[in-house]
Amino acid sequence: MNLIAEIKTQWPLHSMLARCGISIPDRGKFSSPFRDDQNPSCEVYKECIKDWSTGEHFDSIRVFAETEKISNKEAIRKLANELPKRRPKRVPRQKPLVIPKLQYNPEAAEKLSKLRGISRHGIDLAATTIGSLGFGEVLGYSCWILTDGKNIAEARRMDGLKFPTIGHLGERKSHTIAGSSKSWPIGINPMHGRKAVSKLPILLVEGGPDYIAACDMAWHGGFLPAAMLGSGCKIHADALPYFNGREVLILAHNDESGIKGAKAWCHQLRKANASTQVKRLLNGDLNDLVKRDGAEAVTDGFLK
Repeated sequence: MNLIAEIKTQWPLHSMLARCGISIPDRGKFSSPFRDDQNPSCEVYKECIKDWSTGEHFDSIRVFAETEKISNKEAIRKLANELPKRRPKRVPRQKPLVIPKLQYNPEAAEKLSKLRGISRHGIDLAATTIGSLGFGEVLGYSCWILTDGKNIAEARRMDGLKFPTIGHLGERKSHTIAGSSKSWPIGINPMHGRKAVSKLPILLVEGGPDYIAACDMAWHGGFLPAAMLGSGCKIHADALPYFNGREVLILAHNDESGIKGAKAWCHQLRKANASTQVKRLLNGDLNDLVKRDGAEAVTDGFLK
């Protein structure tokens, strides 16, 4: 609501007339209270008095100005000072992202390899070469955790079970660490600037399990794996320059939300000067395909 509207809400026409000691009839024409009017020429409406002789309109602000013998501008200033003080809108503070202490544990890596059907090559590539995977404790559970080291961290349980309901958070497969921004892709930030991968095409997938499957494929394929951890998230504007001038293949989940998300990312990346195409995963998600057919075969099917 703008200032003029606030004043008129605080001082409707009839309230202002009463304040200024002006009495007018509820209906019919009457003489103007602001000039010598021998032939009654005014009528009252909901928000103003209309003087049919002069063509003037008198809303509550103009009534106050005429009564006080001041300009409309001065009337607005005085009436604005009478308005209740506005409380500034409270902007909720964004909690800083505190990434759990991560470790590389060969036993945990082997357990994750068996849990997701991913080779140790893929697990180790993500954990030690890219630095996007680690192991730690979240909410009292042993977890594997994906992070870009700065903007986002997401955990999944090592036993493959869901996180239980906690407060307003329902049962869920993954737990996003407070302070994370899911608009940041996993796998890009840690590798940015490394000459060894600066010319490699990027394979962009959806979700944590598909990301480590893409890392397994990268062991065979010569590309940089990356992931968005939710199909409903757009790529952060500050992350788009990492894709500038690169070839990007998006492997989309074959459902409504997955296809919609992939199309949105494709649109963003093309505007960011990336050569981008989208392919659908028709027989399950990427992790399912790699677990069933092996990373090398899936890589050959999509990239060669």
